[in-house]
Amino acid sequence: MKFEKSLLLLAAFIPVLAGAAQLLPISAEEQQLLGIEVRTVASVEQGGAGEIALKVAFAADGEWAIKTPMAGVLHRVFVQQGDTVKAGEPLVVVRSADMVAMQRDYLKARAEFNLQRANWERDQKLGAAGSISDRRRQETRYQYETAKAEYAGLKGQLVLAGFSETDLRHLEESMEVGPDIVLRAPADAIVLSRPAMLGDQLDGSELLVKLGETGKLVLEGKLSKSAAAHLGAGSLLAQRGDGARAELTYVSSVIDPQSQTIYVRAEPLDAPNLLPGQLTRWQVLSAGALLTVPSSAVVKLDNTDVVYVSVPSGYEAREVIVKSTGSGDWIVMQGLKAGEKIAVSGTAALKAMSMGIGGGDE
Repeated sequence: MKFEKSLLLLAAFIPVLAGAAQLLPISAEEQQLLGIEVRTVASVEQGGAGEIALKVAFAADGEWAIKTPMAGVLHRVFVQQGDTVKAGEPLVVVRSADMVAMQRDYLKARAEFNLQRANWERDQKLGAAGSISDRRRQETRYQYETAKAEYAGLKGQLVLAGFSETDLRHLEESMEVGPDIVLRAPADAIVLSRPAMLGDQLDGSELLVKLGETGKLVLEGKLSKSAAAHLGAGSLLAQRGDGARAELTYVSSVIDPQSQTIYVRAEPLDAPNLLPGQLTRWQVLSAGALLTVPSSAVVKLDNTDVVYVSVPSGYEAREVIVKSTGSGDWIVMQGLKAGEKIAVSGTAALKAMSMGIGGGDE
């Protein structure tokens, strides 16, 4: 009987809401009949997560794997695990017969390129004067471009093998071909590991040294749902003890199914004493209040998030911008104010009124 009364009540709203009206006039008796419950929009401090533990790690672009570019023997080693190196400092030397052949081919390609470039420049002048045929000029150009491509390709291979511009200039000037490949640090970094040993036979692509850039550290951890519920990108952190600062840059909206935790990541702002692998403790600093609403209060209406705000004459369909916390609540980014009252149950009936009984539901 109560269900039939509810249907009659919904039907009564169809003429009123045939347009795009956002106000739903509902009396207290009708509200009870439709099972609508109301709750005040809550305000919580961002510091409600209290203290959190985060591990110091390298950023995604802060780790380097230095591998041998070709077959050879590990001839010299300059670093050990834990050493700090500057950009450009040598790490290891690989002695390779393939390197001898590559340098030889590079010098031959460079000589051929210089010859064909001179021929092309000559024939351009002769062609402009009408002294040679177009066919001969095209053939000279083809030979020049072929030599240029070969020269550029071998130069690129040497660069991939660890040659710097300085090394290339020295090779071109001295014409001295050697078997050694000097692999250098690409940035200021810490040596995380050096798995290869002096004298190892290398087939190519073996990991020789692993580096981590000291200037590219992040903080990461996994928090419980309650600890992460009211955190968001931009929240500020203070390290326990020395007061160093960090800023949250990412809070996942997905819960790990195994650990039932939420992954978070932060970027140090002024924390010079952090060490990779260090477990640190941080206090979440309050940066004003956040508004939260139960997920049951938010409905989709015309592909827009909407809540129903209680007003003296009924309910107003209010567009909002919200973000899930993964704990059953949503953070309200825009559209509500603290103290406003919203419907947290019976929202399906309110949505049906907004759309009209014949409008269907998503």
